[in-house]
Amino acid sequence: MLAVNFLIAGVSIWLIMVINNNYLQPALKNRSRFRIYKLRDELSLLAMKGELDEESEEYTTLIDLINSAIGVTSSFKVTDFLRFAFYLHKNEEIRRKIEAIKQNLNGTDNPEYCRIARDFFQIMQNILRSDTRILRHVFFPVLLFFTAALALFRLSSGPRMRVEERKKVIMEIDEEFHRYSNQFGCMSPA
Repeated sequence: MLAVNFLIAGVSIWLIMVINNNYLQPALKNRSRFRIYKLRDELSLLAMKGELDEESEEYTTLIDLINSAIGVTSSFKVTDFLRFAFYLHKNEEIRRKIEAIKQNLNGTDNPEYCRIARDFFQIMQNILRSDTRILRHVFFPVLLFFTAALALFRLSSGPRMRVEERKKVIMEIDEEFHRYSNQFGCMSPA
């Protein structure tokens, strides 16, 4: 009976994971994608109205970021999005452009562009948090626990035992050399 309960629990967990991965998570990511589409449309409307120059650094950088985000979220793969987020984090040119845009926007009175940029980065942050939730709250603590346990185990038995064995060998050699020096010292003519 216990085996049947474990089997039912295992199948239930597997079914929940399949439904979550195949239906729920794509639907949630699709909602975020549609919000990014909306931001892209709002940004394009700003350019069409003439409130934002289509050739400006602000417009081209943000529209490129938005289009790239739409592209990587279309596959619904966590790894694609994380690769994109890591690329944005490590790419110094893009980071310099974003900083320059922030400096330029401090002197401008275009709150609509600022809201679009803010909303875009909030959506990206929400996707990142959603995609890494299990990693941050389950895998990292488990890995940290096993790493700490392994380190304690190694400290308590492995390395200490090796050090003790080597120390013992060194002491044996020391005693042997001491004995030899005493033995050969008695043989020397005075």
